[in-house]
Amino acid sequence: MTISRCEFVNSYWSTAGMNEITSLTSLLTRDLEVRSRGATGRALLDALELYCVDLHGQPGPLEFALFLRSSGRRSRQALEELLEWPAAAPSLQLIALVALAPDLDTIARRLGRGSPSDDTVSEVLAQATEALRWTNELPEGERRDFIMRHVRTRTRGEQRRLARHNAPAGPLPHDFDRAASVATWDEVPSRLAQAVDRRVITPTERELIETTRGDGKSLLELARCGPASYKTLHQQRLRAERRLRAHYRLDVAK
Repeated sequence: MTISRCEFVNSYWSTAGMNEITSLTSLLTRDLEVRSRGATGRALLDALELYCVDLHGQPGPLEFALFLRSSGRRSRQALEELLEWPAAAPSLQLIALVALAPDLDTIARRLGRGSPSDDTVSEVLAQATEALRWTNELPEGERRDFIMRHVRTRTRGEQRRLARHNAPAGPLPHDFDRAASVATWDEVPSRLAQAVDRRVITPTERELIETTRGDGKSLLELARCGPASYKTLHQQRLRAERRLRAHYRLDVAK
């Protein structure tokens, strides 16, 4: 998974409290709630004032971020204006991520088919943080859509890449370090009879295998004294033995 470049966003990500948080919305909102207090809160307000961001009457960074989540025209315009500055002022990344968190949660649920894994949620957050590095180069009105498109495309690509390397794991059988037993010819007739009962081979094919493999007669001798040609007998025995190998290999696997 991609390492997030927003170092301060993940303060709760590595704590025990993270187990109680089930979405990016609650995770990031809680983070910003804590950072809106005291000196860090004043620092965020100073950064917003430095870049002339209009708070639209909101008293603090958290309230401003929650205001940006609404679908009103003023909120959308204010969000587009804010998204111009996170690349220049990393301290504003958290406010932008809190404002975008519901949309990011929607992407995570879709990519996780309703139950996104921790890896999927982490990747969505990392890709959103990565996208904030480029929004200053985009015109107003395209920044939010760019972030959502970037997150969706890159996270899906990462999921597909990892899926190719995630081989299903299972417990080893107790006899995994023992060589497979090889059936002796004394066991073959009973296995052939069993295969006939299971309709894997026909009685004629069983007789052909027993005659040429056990009784010492060759296919050429049978062809000389029978109606079938050597090539026909050879193909018949080859196909029957191929079905036997596949059948008993599957039978042992079960």
